[in-house]
Amino acid sequence: MRAPASILLRSFGIALVVQSCASTTRLAKQEYIQVRSAISTSEIAITLDESFVNTYKDRATIDVMFTVDKADKRPHPAFLDGDFHIAGRAPGISLPVVAEIKNAASEGGALGVIHSVEGTGNPVRLAGAWRLWAEHVGSDDEVQGAELSVIEVTNPDHVFEIHPVTRIEGENILASLRPPEGYSPAKAEVAFRSFENINCSIMPKDGTITVVTPKRQINDVEFLMEIGEDEQHVVADGRFVIAAVLDLKGKQIVRKVRMVFVKDSPAEEIVRSLRRGQRLHVFGLPRIDLSTVAWRTRHSSDKPELLKLNLPYEIVVVGVYED
Repeated sequence: MRAPASILLRSFGIALVVQSCASTTRLAKQEYIQVRSAISTSEIAITLDESFVNTYKDRATIDVMFTVDKADKRPHPAFLDGDFHIAGRAPGISLPVVAEIKNAASEGGALGVIHSVEGTGNPVRLAGAWRLWAEHVGSDDEVQGAELSVIEVTNPDHVFEIHPVTRIEGENILASLRPPEGYSPAKAEVAFRSFENINCSIMPKDGTITVVTPKRQINDVEFLMEIGEDEQHVVADGRFVIAAVLDLKGKQIVRKVRMVFVKDSPAEEIVRSLRRGQRLHVFGLPRIDLSTVAWRTRHSSDKPELLKLNLPYEIVVVGVYED
């Protein structure tokens, strides 16, 4: 399998260099993820402290002291997503972490703070939406609490992200939470078909919960969400909204998905007043739904089959498109 994989990697790199069209770039990335997944059937085991799962299962964000090991020199071009990657470590997470600022070209102050502490070992206060997702993974399993070395690249093997970042050293960057202009995420019908069919095994043991799931998943999506319930679950740092997922033509793809909104973000301010049946055209990022992981674990002694159901996921709604 090594030869085909190397050919695919070269082809993907060439596609990104020679194609300036945003839609072509999206298709190249999407096809690479899908074909690479077909070549490698390997999985990643993510072992978390049960206390961490219970703490963050119904939180939109995480707030930590973050040691910046490596950061991008400049943001990605807008048509490639406009993100700025920051690799580092945080005691409250104890996994390799990549924090990402959305639409970073407009956040020069925040980038300056990051560059000023990069590689110094001096931590900064950083907050944003937490994400557990098996896209940028390597060959080793991820175990919370394992000893971490200094990270030397901006996009290391990882399953944990703070993405999007919402605050750095007291500087509020919630205005950066919007769809990247000129960027084409995965189509709803492709992404949610994938999300709905990701295998999963959950293994609780001695105060930990291990989630085993296939590697290299689609990482973002554009879709219509239709509010499914009038009541919204409001928490200290945001809100959770149950909604149906539709493609851009209005065809329902999934009947019920939990949507995550960061408090006081532009998207959260809009969704507050919406009622059942109303729709939003949104850009979102998937993450493992720790609330469902915790529920399945809690009820597994009576129903062990719960531990073998497909991966539970939810969507962090980053921004709303101006239609």
